[in-house]
Amino acid sequence: MPLLTDDRTRTLNTASASNPPTPTPTPTPPRAPLTRSEQFITAAVFLFPALALTVPDGYSIGAVALLIAAVTHLVANRRTWAQQPPLPTAVKAVIAFMILYALYWMGDAALRGEGLREFDRPSRFLLAAFCLSVFAQARIQQGALWLGLAVGGIGTGGLAITQKLIEGHSRANGFAQTIQFGNASMLIGLMCLAGTIWAASRPTTRRGRALTVAILILGGIGGLTGSFLSGSRGAWLALGPALLIGLWAAVRLGHTRRYLVLAPMALALLVAAVYLQPATGVAHRITGAAQQLEHYIDGTDRTSSVGYRLDMWKGAWRLFKSRPLTGWGEQGYIERTRELGASGYIASGAAQFTHAHNEWFNTLVKKGIIGGAVLLGLYLMPAVCFLRLRTRPPGDPSQTLKAPCLAVATAGLIFMFGFMATGLTQVNFNHNIGAMTFAFMTAVLVGLSVDPARRSPVDDT
Repeated sequence: MPLLTDDRTRTLNTASASNPPTPTPTPTPPRAPLTRSEQFITAAVFLFPALALTVPDGYSIGAVALLIAAVTHLVANRRTWAQQPPLPTAVKAVIAFMILYALYWMGDAALRGEGLREFDRPSRFLLAAFCLSVFAQARIQQGALWLGLAVGGIGTGGLAITQKLIEGHSRANGFAQTIQFGNASMLIGLMCLAGTIWAASRPTTRRGRALTVAILILGGIGGLTGSFLSGSRGAWLALGPALLIGLWAAVRLGHTRRYLVLAPMALALLVAAVYLQPATGVAHRITGAAQQLEHYIDGTDRTSSVGYRLDMWKGAWRLFKSRPLTGWGEQGYIERTRELGASGYIASGAAQFTHAHNEWFNTLVKKGIIGGAVLLGLYLMPAVCFLRLRTRPPGDPSQTLKAPCLAVATAGLIFMFGFMATGLTQVNFNHNIGAMTFAFMTAVLVGLSVDPARRSPVDDT
């Protein structure tokens, strides 16, 4: 068959070459619905913060729900699990430090002959590491976390108001140890405020966004109120890093000036409200701490709450310097601290406590520099995940902010650095509520930080 070479054909070919047809845009496929096991995980993510402080053993109930949901998802997708993409390096590092922390603490206890009792709390980190490995491969509706935090914050605030202002308790404690209640309540409240970034960007009506923001603000106020009414002064230290992290988020949102005006003003109003109201006991706790510090410095009283802590830190530092690499272990610390009390180096009352009331001193004196390095990695690796979280789509010329990603990053950083701050005056990991809250909330937050685009629907049959 002869080739067509007439002028009309040449003209058509030239026109086609210079003006190629516009390709028909491929419609974006609809998002696949969550599988049954992913719905189960989403429900557990809601329950964990919602129940943590509002019902007896709520943190345990929520953690068990997360664990069962993770096992269910893994079993339901056992045939296709090997096809999942590998976890991001930063997530693998978080899992590795969780496992390393658990094994080092349990191995140290075993070598020192401290018994199975010391295996209990570290083992929670092994379970949380497993949950994280599953959550990072599952699609979880982020709204479940924020709604759960809001319910937890509102419930915690209501419970604290009931106990302190209506029933007349000296300090609100919910169903937990008082300091741990105050610490966890503060972190729940602050994470609620981080969730407003997500709420303000929801693809819904203006009224719907405003309602969601209002609910999270109420959760934030409730959580902070619960912490203030608990009188847990160490919990209030978390406000410092939270303000700086909030500024970091505001810069990324382009609301720096607004944040610098509104955030300090809102915090000042809340603090003034609880400080100036005598029934809250906040003013008494603050002035009491100042007086106790003054009396400790001038040597007139070492038996106060502040005095005991300062003596415990002094004793822990002395013991650490005598065995810096591996520390003294749990029983060794208790015995040597009592010797320091008997000698008068620290107050005898301070020598009766089984931990140093400071996460870092406690770890260094019991587990040495090696344990301190493991603890540092346990805190910082999740923070690295959140700082590296992509909050803008790659290659997007408009550089549209991915507000949900920024919300998770902000909440995660607040949780990590807030937990570190509260650990300056308390050993959170010596309490079940502290160990479980940190381990499983880290699993949830880091799991949510994984880019949803790399997750794919899997079989659930």
